[in-house]
Amino acid sequence: MKEILTQLLFAALTICSPLVTAYIHKAAAAIDASTAEKVKNETIQRVCREITDAVANAVAAMNQTYVNDLKASGSFDKDAQAKALNGAISAAIKSLSKDALDYIKEISGDDTVGYLTTRIHAQIDLNKAAKAAQQ
Repeated sequence: MKEILTQLLFAALTICSPLVTAYIHKAAAAIDASTAEKVKNETIQRVCREITDAVANAVAAMNQTYVNDLKASGSFDKDAQAKALNGAISAAIKSLSKDALDYIKEISGDDTVGYLTTRIHAQIDLNKAAKAAQQ
């Protein structure tokens, strides 16, 4: 009787072992994919914060060193606006990491300047709204 139970147990283990191994492999793959997605999301969040900071800093620097003086003197015309925008774009690009620049190229279809232009205009609008709210 004991020998029959031993043989049945051995047969069950022989049959179940590949199934258990397959489930373990599948679970490990799911955990690995989940971890990879989490790392990717964290990287994207870090890069997005970097881009936001770079744009905000570029706009603030351009206002501090160029725009405010021209506005005070009444000579902030279209040419000066274009120069300020180009300066802000240049400052933002210089402060961004390779990862951030690669991310911008990926999501904008290689139009880094267009992407940054849009973000800079949005930041200027945010600054104007914040200033108006303070007054």
